[in-house]
Amino acid sequence: MVRRPILHQTRPLVALALYAIALGLTACDGREASPSPSPSATTTASPSTETVFVLTSSALSAGSWPSADTCDGGDGVPDLHWTAGPPGTRSYALQLFDIDAPNGGFTHWMLANEPASLREPTPGTGLSGRNDFGREGYAGPCPPKGSQHRYVFTVYAVDRSLQLQPLYSHAEFQKALENHVLGQATLTATYAR
Repeated sequence: MVRRPILHQTRPLVALALYAIALGLTACDGREASPSPSPSATTTASPSTETVFVLTSSALSAGSWPSADTCDGGDGVPDLHWTAGPPGTRSYALQLFDIDAPNGGFTHWMLANEPASLREPTPGTGLSGRNDFGREGYAGPCPPKGSQHRYVFTVYAVDRSLQLQPLYSHAEFQKALENHVLGQATLTATYAR
C-alpha cells in the first residue's frame, strides 16, 4: 500500500474550511441585508431612527387619479395625510412629480415649510414654488392625450424651515432639502387621458 503524505490527504479539507471561514466572516461583518426598494413604495423608514413615515390618500388608494383632481376636472389637491415624521422634524415639504414626462420629468407642485404640527397640506400655510407650467402652486396631472403617466407625491420630514424665496424653482427646492431630510414617504398614482 502506498501512503500519501498527510498534506495531500488534508488539502481538500483545509480548502473547504478556509472557504467556510471566509463565508462566515462575510455574513457576520455587522451589516444587515436590506431589501431593494420598490419603485412604487408608499413608505420609507427614517435612516437614523427607523420611524415609519407614511403618506396616504383615500382618493388615490386605487392607484389611479380621479379626473376631478386633474386638468380635466377641478385641478384640486387630493386628500393627503401623513403620519408624524421622525424625532427632530421641524417642518414638512411636499412635491408632486410626473416621472414619465419627457426630459427627466415634470414638477406639478412644491410646498415647503408646512408646520411640523400638521398632517395634511393646509391652505394658507407653507411656501409654494413655481411648477413647470410656470405658475405658483398646485397643478394636477395632465398627460398628453392618448398617454398614461405616473405621478409621485413625496412628503419630506425636514429638520428645519427651508431657506427659500417665494416662487423657488425645482432645483432650488432640491438644493434646500440636501442634508436636511429626516425621512420621506411617497405615493404613486397614474392618470391617463
